[in-house]
Amino acid sequence: MSPSVPQAAHFDSSRCAWVLSRYADVLAALREPRLWPVAARGEDQSKTRDHAGRLRLRADVQEALCPSRVAEWRAQMEALSTAAVENLPTDRPVDLLAEFAQPQCLDLALLVVGADPRDRARLAGLGGRVFAATGEPDDSPLRSSSAAATAELERIFEGGPIPMGEPTFVALSQTLPRLLASAWIALVQHPYEWTQLRARPDLLPGAVEELLRYASIVRRVWRQAVTDLELAGLPISAGERVMLMLASANRDPAQFPEPDRLDVTRQVTGQVALGTGRNSCVGAVLVRLGMTVATGALLRNIHAIELSSTPEWRAGSGYCFPTCLPVRLRVGPVFT
Repeated sequence: MSPSVPQAAHFDSSRCAWVLSRYADVLAALREPRLWPVAARGEDQSKTRDHAGRLRLRADVQEALCPSRVAEWRAQMEALSTAAVENLPTDRPVDLLAEFAQPQCLDLALLVVGADPRDRARLAGLGGRVFAATGEPDDSPLRSSSAAATAELERIFEGGPIPMGEPTFVALSQTLPRLLASAWIALVQHPYEWTQLRARPDLLPGAVEELLRYASIVRRVWRQAVTDLELAGLPISAGERVMLMLASANRDPAQFPEPDRLDVTRQVTGQVALGTGRNSCVGAVLVRLGMTVATGALLRNIHAIELSSTPEWRAGSGYCFPTCLPVRLRVGPVFT
């Protein structure tokens, strides 16, 4: 689903917020220390952020995600992904989200948080309950179920090897597979790009950046001004909210020529799907790892993919993601 076209910064009275959608404006806002991160409903994030708006545990998380540990996880995930792709059926339609992306991302999540594999089903269920409340109204029973599941996961991962174990687990086991499905839909809909990647596996790292730009599922994030400031030529008063349209910024023709065209050879610089600087995704290295390994396994083993029916999408609370990816697979030779 295509994002809205970038436009000049303006105030949206229906949302009581300033709206920034051009790339330069969104990038400036992400770098502006006087804009404090808030949740979609305006909830303050002071419990998880310091006086400057940075994640309190950012340094601890990044230390835990050291290169040697990430390399170890990558080796394990490459073996798991290759085996999983080889076991995907080719004689019937496959839901690539439910049958491949979700199990693989759950494997990665379990590795990262150091969970006991015997707890796989229980942890997956808790993560699913947390994610199920995405975009639901405040009075939805899914909200209370999500809160209870969040508390349980926080208890389970307290003192584990990775700080912020609960959000890390949910992001990897729930959000990442939806991102993968969105990226793969884009590739399925552009078979020439799929063919290029199969022929040139060296393009994959850059293609991941292009897929993040083109098919990210996080459409917008929110900020609140902690003091009066001027941004994008606008006077923003203390306390006013600002909506950053990440997906629109990633389709801004001023930054990305022919932005609505998927091009796996594009030299992407500065896509904002994962934020930037102090406001970048603290687990970005894991997102890229998951996307590279799982997509690479498909490319090496699957000659072609075509949709067997139309994917369904779910939108809300700043997200827009597929709920299924029904495809047929055609097996081809493995690259050496």
